[in-house]
Amino acid sequence: MGPQHLETFRTVERVAKTKYELIEALPRDGHAYFCDDHALVKRLYNRTGKPKTLIALAPGQADVWSEHITVSAEGSAFELCVRGRGNVRCQTKLLGEHNIVNILTAAAVASDLGLTLKQIAKGVAKLQPVQSRLELIATPGRFTIINDAFNSNPVGALAALKVLSQFPARRIVVTPGMVELGAREAEYNREFGRAVAGRRTLP
Repeated sequence: MGPQHLETFRTVERVAKTKYELIEALPRDGHAYFCDDHALVKRLYNRTGKPKTLIALAPGQADVWSEHITVSAEGSAFELCVRGRGNVRCQTKLLGEHNIVNILTAAAVASDLGLTLKQIAKGVAKLQPVQSRLELIATPGRFTIINDAFNSNPVGALAALKVLSQFPARRIVVTPGMVELGAREAEYNREFGRAVAGRRTLP
């Protein structure tokens, strides 16, 4: 869970507390799904006594995870692994590891609903990018546009920059900066600027 909505909620902890109300509102036969961030979300997962599933980019304690991730101008590919059910190779037009985490979460729900891994992989292949969210745009020239212009947060911005770094040749970033980050907005934008300039290691 990254810094976002800070203009109104002020702190990440308040955002997490508000979102956790969804878990608290689950009925007895409900099921909670958590994406492991090795930090705040993992702590929320650990405190949850209801039926739950942990999703992560890598194996470990996760119930659903990915392996062998590759990114190209055609999108992303990865191995979808579900504990106790096996694995399947998936291909998607979506870019970025955070999108793979989103896909893994949807796959976890689909698996619990009874879909086979083959059926899930077919669904993943049909996913279309959301406009202005790491949207890969083909051009007639010898360049590629990755449109990630929708309102961003520091974690999402760095994820987009990491995707860009995986493309060859010259890379150009056009950004108005991040907004709605409260008192730390300028600080977060400076950090992003350092990352763009190559002065900060990407996660």
